[in-house]
Amino acid sequence: MSKPLYSTVIYRCDDFDRFIKDYLESVFNQTNQNFDLLLVLDNVESGKVEKYLNDYNDINKKIFIRNFKKDYTPIELRKKQIELAYELKFDTLILSDFDENVALNRVEEIVKNINGYAFAFNDFYVVDQDLKKISETSFFQTRKVPKEVTSYKNILKFNFIGLGSIALNLKEFNYINLAFPKEIKALDWYIATKVLLSGSKGIALYNTYANYRQHESSFVGFDFKLNKEKLEQGISIKLSHYNSLIDCNIIFKDLYDEIIELKKYFQKYGIDEYIKLVNTKFDTSKFCWWENIKTKKELGI
Repeated sequence: MSKPLYSTVIYRCDDFDRFIKDYLESVFNQTNQNFDLLLVLDNVESGKVEKYLNDYNDINKKIFIRNFKKDYTPIELRKKQIELAYELKFDTLILSDFDENVALNRVEEIVKNINGYAFAFNDFYVVDQDLKKISETSFFQTRKVPKEVTSYKNILKFNFIGLGSIALNLKEFNYINLAFPKEIKALDWYIATKVLLSGSKGIALYNTYANYRQHESSFVGFDFKLNKEKLEQGISIKLSHYNSLIDCNIIFKDLYDEIIELKKYFQKYGIDEYIKLVNTKFDTSKFCWWENIKTKKELGI
């Protein structure tokens, strides 16, 4: 097995200096340093990143910097990461989020466990902007995630595989040929589902983790108590996800139709009672992503 490629997309943000320092510190202090680094810059000047990389110029590894100055979407840039990993002839692509840091054994655990699996994904703690734990309990401790994920049904109605916590085995599954439909918004959910539909499998890494930082620029966050904004976002994401998979299995057509029925219900009765019902009937603190969008059948309405 060749050395892995560790990669992130770096973007402009108010807390850029804090994020890049925390990110690189966890990368360059990994217990297994036998990997190279790919930094995909989203309209960020290379010098802003190289300034911090200079603190680690004694580390013996290749660092690939690719700057994309056109208007690429976040999903298009993730596609670029995969394409570059194949172009550079790596067998494993370890994805990460630049606004987070990770346990120092993350690379070690991935290398140890990913053989024979199309992807590996690690546990995480929800932390605040200063990387202080909001809860002392990790997600895998809160929610029993299967050690092996072998079926798309494991993530049919919700997702527990985060894009910044996943590593892709590029030899086990042909990710280069995986099309990313323009309508998809939850790329991690889509990738994992497509891999599982092909008959490949993934493995959960219980012995390492990421620190999932909550801040103002977070796209989703990890508070699943429902409100109007989260309801609209969840409906949109589930519709786009199921619609993109309709040709794969009839079950996705059924799920798509259930969300359409839910929208019709809102038009007739409004959303207030629905939101109240979800928040009182379920412990939303134990939800996975998009699990707070319940169908009429699930709610008995």
